[in-house]
Amino acid sequence: MQTNNFLTFIKSIFLVQIFIIVLIIGVSMEFTQYYPQLQVQKCLLPFSKIKIDNNMASTFLQEVNVAMAGVSDTSILPVANFREGIPEQLLVANFQALGLSDFKYENENGRERVPDDIELPAVVQEKEVNRQTTNYSLFNKYAVVLYCTHSAETYIPDSGKAKCEGERGLVNNVAAGMAGNLREQGLNADFINTIHDYPEYDRSYTNSRATVKTATKNRSNLLALFDVHRDSIPGRKTADTVSINGKKSACILIIVGTDQRKPHPNWEENLQFAEKIYAKGEEMYPGLIKGTRTKAGTYNQEFHDHSLVIEVGSDYNTFAEAQFAGELFTEIVVEVLKEEVM
Repeated sequence: MQTNNFLTFIKSIFLVQIFIIVLIIGVSMEFTQYYPQLQVQKCLLPFSKIKIDNNMASTFLQEVNVAMAGVSDTSILPVANFREGIPEQLLVANFQALGLSDFKYENENGRERVPDDIELPAVVQEKEVNRQTTNYSLFNKYAVVLYCTHSAETYIPDSGKAKCEGERGLVNNVAAGMAGNLREQGLNADFINTIHDYPEYDRSYTNSRATVKTATKNRSNLLALFDVHRDSIPGRKTADTVSINGKKSACILIIVGTDQRKPHPNWEENLQFAEKIYAKGEEMYPGLIKGTRTKAGTYNQEFHDHSLVIEVGSDYNTFAEAQFAGELFTEIVVEVLKEEVM
């Protein structure tokens, strides 16, 4: 009897071990299925010294993520969709977008490794400044600069993916088109096409900071700086649009960084500029601009008092919708800047 009990005990231990092994394999397969490109070691390394619980993490993500701007009730997202929709960038973007505005990559001397001056690439301007427009005499001493911190961002219906890793996504074409539209309207507008998010995505804002420093240094009469992005909301596979003049347009969201995480004494001037653009947008093209959002982190906006992040559409908008939105946005900006310089 004792022998049978002993054998039963040994058999039970063996079966438990098999169960644990199968469980581990199942969890591993589940993780691999939904997160095939998630670089666990890379993502967890920055958090090794941070103590954070679930509630704090949830609050932090909702408050600071540009991709989730305007979404305060995550319960509307089905669990399955949310699980399938989370890209690797969701973790990285949440922390680098905020952290890098005051996080410094230091060299051996303890100094920040951001060059004071960089050589901006030559950009072929598709459209020359229209000197015949009445705006030219008003704006000829001023300049506007556009750039893309997340250069790889693109539009899924046209590109088949949300990011063009190591390349310029279609958001660059939107920004370049906006610069061209501004030039047609008499402004000296430049699009700086530097790739900022490759090979290290988490250095995107550090790299674009160098671009911003050089742009502000080389242009004494800089009227505005626009960092052009496209939005992305995990779990959503449709995009917001608005019909303007019988044509479908993507919607635009304006992001303004605040002083919640580091000194940013002039951030309210950026907010006032954003609110002027929103108000003028509602007057000219109602519904085009969804609104303005203030977010913790400076997003390199501390270098100019008319510096904004512009989310032109989301990843599921078409390029044509985003391009049209950018065109309409420039018309709004011109009217706002007229009031600024008069």
